[in-house]
Amino acid sequence: MARLDAARVGAWRGLQAVVGQIERGIDEELRADWDIQLGWFDVLASLQRLGGRARPLDVAADLRLPPSSLSRRLDRLQEEGWIARHREVPGADHRAVEIELTRTGRRLWREMNVSYRRALQAQFAIRLDDRDIADLGRIVDLLIGIDPDIDSDIDSDIDSDIDSDIDGATGV
Repeated sequence: MARLDAARVGAWRGLQAVVGQIERGIDEELRADWDIQLGWFDVLASLQRLGGRARPLDVAADLRLPPSSLSRRLDRLQEEGWIARHREVPGADHRAVEIELTRTGRRLWREMNVSYRRALQAQFAIRLDDRDIADLGRIVDLLIGIDPDIDSDIDSDIDSDIDSDIDGATGV
């Protein structure tokens, strides 16, 4: 099993940096063209992918966000008239809500999607060839498939590495 070494920590930090850089570039493009944040657009795009209407939990899962971080975005999108909340959800749970793209929300998503795709092309896609994309897809699949119940051997390897780093830093 691979240890958490400097190369792996560096790869992780590089991945974080590049994702942040690409997201900032896309966000800047959307703000310049539409005065909308990437996070708002992501909600509209998620609803579009989910058929135009979905439960907030489904949108949060699609965006890989905690549901609690979605509430303010939904409030703002509803204020703008881009989504509507529906409480007439069948079933016994009267707390159940679905959100739906409004006609305005669908139209704006289509128009904003042009800016999003142009920024994504410039920030990401143009820099990678087909083989790079295939490799990246394989790597993402590997990372998404990580079992959340991580083997205790990994934990002990990490603890050992941390102890070594601390001992090295303190001269022990």
